[in-house]
Amino acid sequence: MEDITMRKIFQYIMLAVVTIVMASCTSDIAETITTAGKSNVQLVVSEFPAFGDSQTRAIGTPDEGKTSWAEGDELLLEMTSKTFGTKYAAFTYNGSSWELTSGELSYKEDEVPTFPHVYYAPNYKWEAGKLVLKEGKVAGTDEYIEGKANITPNGEGINVSFAEATRNYSRLRIATMPNKPITVAISKYTPAGSSDMKWDQNYALTSDEKGNAYLYGNFVTNSRVDVKYGEAPLATHKFSQATVNAKSYALDATVVSLTDEGITYDQIVEDVKKELDAGKTYINIILAPDVDEETLEAIHIGLLEGEAKDWSINLTLIGCKKIPSRGFLHFDMLKSIALPDVTEIGENAFSDCSGLQKVVLGNLTKVYGNVRNNGIFDGCETRFIDLVLSKDQKAMNDGEAEGRYCWTADIITDYDLSDEHVSKKFLGYEFKSITCRYKFE
Repeated sequence: MEDITMRKIFQYIMLAVVTIVMASCTSDIAETITTAGKSNVQLVVSEFPAFGDSQTRAIGTPDEGKTSWAEGDELLLEMTSKTFGTKYAAFTYNGSSWELTSGELSYKEDEVPTFPHVYYAPNYKWEAGKLVLKEGKVAGTDEYIEGKANITPNGEGINVSFAEATRNYSRLRIATMPNKPITVAISKYTPAGSSDMKWDQNYALTSDEKGNAYLYGNFVTNSRVDVKYGEAPLATHKFSQATVNAKSYALDATVVSLTDEGITYDQIVEDVKKELDAGKTYINIILAPDVDEETLEAIHIGLLEGEAKDWSINLTLIGCKKIPSRGFLHFDMLKSIALPDVTEIGENAFSDCSGLQKVVLGNLTKVYGNVRNNGIFDGCETRFIDLVLSKDQKAMNDGEAEGRYCWTADIITDYDLSDEHVSKKFLGYEFKSITCRYKFE
């Protein structure tokens, strides 16, 4: 067979050179991250483009990002041959080498093909010569880096390089609880790999073992990010200026744990004060299921000594199932409170919390007290409160339990199908709005 009719399909081994440097911030929420990887080559995949660097305070557990190739990683290559035209292929790393897993790269032995595009874009695949999202993937939840490639001088391999590539997007690291599902609502945001700004975008993410979840894209001035655990708010941020390409930012949605055995009253006070000292208005705490009055009192004192302003604090308490009587009495600094796991609430629990605007509750089974009779919202103007309940919440029947006035959950009737829901009433109180739409697993 003549040489001009011969073609080769080249498969090759790649051992990686990868360096990622995550950078820090301006007046917004940027962070500094710097790492370096090792190198070894037959086919060279050079350093990832570096993030800029500056200094900032540590938020959560910083993560430098990807520093080496991992099993299952993919590279997407586009190759143009004068004879065979344009071909598309995907190569997958098996832990020691790269294997051709889809498509082909074909060219004659005596020609030098070109590579118009090379991508590391885990959310995407080739389809009819275009990059399209894989099933179940969402734009903006992983990297989207374009590199360069060329044939080696002997024609037997391909050099792949990201050394001169630049990320045209930033990274947002959301620091929160480890291994937990969160929801992130974003306005005015362009995901990595897209040119279309999303005015309203919702993401369902799960944090990793370090408590980090990630989004990749561009934020502009007044872009807003809201982080929730179910309907319980964890953090919100509005960007005062546009993000910078290749810079990493961190949003503090961390949670303070007060469940350690032997934790003292004074320690709780100091832990809460530290959150306020950091400038936070969203205070997120994990508590024991049977939280006692002393713990809630210590939280209150911490807020007072930390000089929390009236009607300024969004308090989320995760894990507690029972709220004792008068548990949040005179918490004047509360703007909102979220108790996603609570099932039982004692008398006057939120009495005289005059600034409350939003209350998130779990699937309630018992609530003690009644309107103007040691009711949980006595002294609050509930007509100005947005109430959020579990979608599984049952209608509540008034009566008596253990010699006390008590509302108990109906066995059959769902609250969202009840007349009380239509009239925006719950436990005898009238609210600004009542929604029943979330469920905690």
